[in-house]
Amino acid sequence: MIQVEDLKIHYGEFVAVDNLSFSVKKGSVFGLIGPNGAGKTTTIKAIATLIEPTYGEIKLGDTSVLHEPEEARSMLGYMPDFPPVYDDLRVDEFCDLFAHAYGQSATERKEKVDLALAQTDLTDKRRDLCKSLSRGMKQRALLAKSLVHDPSVMLLDEPGANLDPKARIDMRNLLRKLADQGKTILVSSHVLTELEDLCDEIGIMRNGKMVVCGSLDEITQSKHTQRTLEIELLKSFPELPQWVEQHATLSGLKETNESKTHFQIIHSGSREEVPEILSQMIGLGVEVTSFTTRKSKVEDLFLEIESGSSSFDQDS
Repeated sequence: MIQVEDLKIHYGEFVAVDNLSFSVKKGSVFGLIGPNGAGKTTTIKAIATLIEPTYGEIKLGDTSVLHEPEEARSMLGYMPDFPPVYDDLRVDEFCDLFAHAYGQSATERKEKVDLALAQTDLTDKRRDLCKSLSRGMKQRALLAKSLVHDPSVMLLDEPGANLDPKARIDMRNLLRKLADQGKTILVSSHVLTELEDLCDEIGIMRNGKMVVCGSLDEITQSKHTQRTLEIELLKSFPELPQWVEQHATLSGLKETNESKTHFQIIHSGSREEVPEILSQMIGLGVEVTSFTTRKSKVEDLFLEIESGSSSFDQDS
């Protein structure tokens, strides 16, 4: 539903987005992740027709964002990273204002506003002034106004910023519900744990480029990312620290109980090495009662990429 191909965006001599390509499937949630200055907001603004790219193509389905911007805008619902609300308008008036901007008739506006408020669980707040809303409710109101023209694509830049934990969970559940209803959602966020639960796929950017893209399982399986080995022994094995030091791909040995029978070890090699590590431990006489790997999470991948992990740089 969203196709970005060879996108380049220059601000004078500065290259904000450099040869970026990725796609988002219809009815899915795609999380765009990266440190400040990675190019996430610039990319979203380009898709939203707010920035003209230096080079490349952006399509929403069969519609070219660059050559058919008016048609593209009718398909888009956009929430910027610092979105305003009009404090002196009621919630329903705020949504109606944007419905009017899309040329809807009075009858259409009422129907669409009612639906948008219902989708965002704001029906009982419709007569409240926007300035009386909590931060979480204001974010819902902003999402509601983005839904009044029933867009097929949602672009959300940091929708959970500055929300309390409950409000972020509510926003995450709401976005997941909208995706289940068929909307395609591209979301940028620094709240990485929530993206892990929300997104079908993620793309991690650095210096204007897409470093890695795909589902979390695909990324962790295809890259030599770090993983945590959680090991339980029947009894302590004093030589274990020395053995770990002899392996180039093992580090960070951590005892997790006082009896020195529970350990965590960081493994930075390939998944194919994991069975051999267990086999070597048993060969040494280590009495292993439990040996599990904890999958890399979004935060782990992000930190590896931000630090310039060679395993990503070699493939990017």
